Amino acid sequence: MSDHWPLFMFLAASGMALFFFFSIAAWSGAQSAQNQARDRYALLRALAEQPGENAKLVLDMLREQDEKKAWRKAEDERRGFLMGSLTCIASGIGLVVMFLSLGTVKAWPVGLIPLLVGIALAPFGLTRKAMPAAGDARK
Repeated sequence: MSDHWPLFMFLAASGMALFFFFSIAAWSGAQSAQNQARDRYALLRALAEQPGENAKLVLDMLREQDEKKAWRKAEDERRGFLMGSLTCIASGIGLVVMFLSLGTVKAWPVGLIPLLVGIALAPFGLTRKAMPAAGDARK
């Protein structure tokens, strides 16, 4: 029997545990979103049955929450572009430096691939602005 059997078992169990964790996290996130949607629908149905000044205030509050959520989503997307571009630039520079320090003269252009991808992504994060809401939704 091979000496690598315990390492294989450890890696196999770790991989299974990782994907099990991801499936539980996705399931709990979906459950939470479903509960929020159900509660929001019940609130809107109750408002439709009892129109009035309070209903208008609640609808305004719901619109404001939707604007905040849209603004946060746009801001997170912008930050994602920036973080992705900076990560690619840093890894590209690291690869170029590593290959040059190892003395492999013909291999250093490999580091240009992530470097140029990061440089291409950076303008999208820098020029993209968060959606301006009707009110100031950043409160």
